Amino acid sequence: MDLSLVSRDPLQMSVSFDPADSCFNEHFPGNPVVPGSLVTGLCLQAISSLFGHEGPLRIRRFSFSRFASPGEYVLGIEEEGGTYLCTLRRDDTIFAQGRISA
Repeated sequence: MDLSLVSRDPLQMSVSFDPADSCFNEHFPGNPVVPGSLVTGLCLQAISSLFGHEGPLRIRRFSFSRFASPGEYVLGIEEEGGTYLCTLRRDDTIFAQGRISA
């Protein structure tokens, strides 16, 4: 997986999920899908490191509307009064979206 910062305002990161990555070995053989825990983990890590948030965070209302296969995506995170709206998309298609709060 490769992750690189595209912009800070709003926060957008380019994410590339490599089909050869070991996380796809069992998720799912012959039809690889990005694990939801990997997406939420990326969001938590980005909020802690890029927004400078310290302390525990709570995942709220995260939904996965489409299966994300290996490939290129944009992960966007917007802060709204102590809550972070996280969106994983490719072009105009949203694959996952949810809120994380302190």
